[in-house]
Amino acid sequence: MDILAAGLINTTTHTFWLIGSVLLPLVVFAMIVHQIERFVQVRLAERFGWKSVLWTAWLGTPIHELSHAFFCKVFNHRIDEMQLFEPDLRSGRLGYVKHSFRKRNWFEEIGNVFIGIAPLIGGTLALMVLLFVFYYDVAIEAATQFRDRPEDQGVWDATLDATKNLLSRICQWTNFGTLRFWVFAYLVLCVGNHMAPSRSDYDGARRGVWMLAIVVFVGVFVLSFLTGNSESLLPGVLEILAPVFSLLMLAVILCVLTAILTFVVTLPFKQKYSIQVG
Repeated sequence: MDILAAGLINTTTHTFWLIGSVLLPLVVFAMIVHQIERFVQVRLAERFGWKSVLWTAWLGTPIHELSHAFFCKVFNHRIDEMQLFEPDLRSGRLGYVKHSFRKRNWFEEIGNVFIGIAPLIGGTLALMVLLFVFYYDVAIEAATQFRDRPEDQGVWDATLDATKNLLSRICQWTNFGTLRFWVFAYLVLCVGNHMAPSRSDYDGARRGVWMLAIVVFVGVFVLSFLTGNSESLLPGVLEILAPVFSLLMLAVILCVLTAILTFVVTLPFKQKYSIQVG
């Protein structure tokens, strides 16, 4: 009986540790991207007016809304109304997806979480596409570096090394004098400046977060208990999610770089407007 209790405690501990190791980085990434997005939008709007946000929204907002719509379809939500790009100065809204679902349906309830954070996922994938379009060789080199890493190198170390190598190749001084770099930087700004979930997105995600947490906890707990080796699950899951975390890390770094460029470019201009962007 004591052995069984000890096993349950050990499995529970590793289950919580596994869930935290997966979810915490995602939460941190979302918070960082949201703050960067808000800084850039406010910076532009205060100097050039609210319409300056449209300089990036024409691309970023449709990707944002299409990400919502995609996960609505995945989780069987009905799309009642959708506008991919409809700027509204009064509300500050740039686009929207209105959807409905069957309450007490656990699958559709859980879908609210993924629909809420969908822009973060869709934006990251869009940035990956831009990377492969503009710097294909560099992207392949980074992927190969991660795949062929030494056996004794951890997942996080390999992810950091591959990301640093990728950035060092893109941000070479010689690239700053090329049109390709500036078009890439502008498109990254367009996508990154609108990939964070909005407040209404987070509010919608809360509907299914507890149900998702219960399902994930029970699933991981049962798997850990049945295999009898809960400690080995974390390295395996991190190995699978390493490319996802690498993409998110790259997305954050690219957003930071474009935010710095925005700050530098707008330095000569004084603040003219008092505008708050949500």
